[in-house]
Amino acid sequence: MMNVMNAAGFVQVLANFGFPIVITFYLLFRFEKRLEQMEKAFHRNAERAHRHFYDKED
Repeated sequence: MMNVMNAAGFVQVLANFGFPIVITFYLLFRFEKRLEQMEKAFHRNAERAHRHFYDKED
């Protein structure tokens, strides 16, 4: 069982490093969603460009 000194040390470490880790994961998750949205937009634009340049009837 943890004694008071170890528990206090654990709480201090969690307070010092836990918050930045949570914020980092939150920001990475948001960044990942944005990257997925950008990837979809790039694919849509590539398809439109392909249709515009190669699917024209002369």
